[in-house]
Amino acid sequence: MTHDRDAAFGEFVRSRQSSLLRFAWFVAGGSYASAEDLVQEALTRLYGRWRHVDDPEAYVRTAIVRLNVSAWRKVRREILTPVDRDQPAPQVDARGEFADLAAAVLDLPTRQRTAIVLRFWCDYDDRQAAVMLGCSPSTIRSNIHRALARLRETWATDAEFAISPRGGM
Repeated sequence: MTHDRDAAFGEFVRSRQSSLLRFAWFVAGGSYASAEDLVQEALTRLYGRWRHVDDPEAYVRTAIVRLNVSAWRKVRREILTPVDRDQPAPQVDARGEFADLAAAVLDLPTRQRTAIVLRFWCDYDDRQAAVMLGCSPSTIRSNIHRALARLRETWATDAEFAISPRGGM
């Protein structure tokens, strides 16, 4: 029984690890080391509950977001140091204007960045994102609105390539 559980869990990790790492990289603000830590901790938590989880990917993504929120709540009181973005994103091939967009998203405040990633990268609705962040849907909408306004100011200078809240990035 344990062998079957381990095999199924191992297959899940092999098939989804790179996607989860990319997701965590954005959530962690471009820190590859933090992304790896978030994914590792989330997968460790999943392993303990493997038999009881219906949607393992949703469980891990929720754990990544909540672990990151917990980390930045602790750090908020400390002196922050700049993130080392010299290391590239795992398998993110952003070129030209999309590289600029990725950099602009990474420069957003944590809550805004997380709301944008959940809404546009993961295609979660406001309610699903609110559950993951432990806040109300109106807070998610407010964070997305502020983030999109900031992205329009810093990134989208071309009038025909504007970001719409429902259109995606």
